[in-house]
Amino acid sequence: MILDAGVFIALDNPAQRGVVQALIGEMIRSGEVPVTNEAVLAQVWRGPAKQVPLGALLSTVSVRDFGDAKTIGRRCAVSRTSDVVDASLAVLADQLGMKVLTTDPGNMASLGAAFVEL
Repeated sequence: MILDAGVFIALDNPAQRGVVQALIGEMIRSGEVPVTNEAVLAQVWRGPAKQVPLGALLSTVSVRDFGDAKTIGRRCAVSRTSDVVDASLAVLADQLGMKVLTTDPGNMASLGAAFVEL
């Protein structure tokens, strides 16, 4: 499963933290390695002192590179969005044959990505 920025941001919300931790824990127990990319990490990372739960989650996540900028740009053009971070996840999902765990299903749907809503 590919994690979007909203999944990481949900860790800062005590009401959502347990849900995210349970989902990720289940993925790991089943042998699945959660995936994200550098663009998402740049979007959510502010520092280890303030983001202990996020740092702990990152230790279990495979962080991929941003991806091919031209392919991502074409995905933005086709879907008529300027959100290059979500577009990069949609492209990554296609490449890996995975779904995106998202808090923004509308955007992922417009990008043509397979997704699961958090």
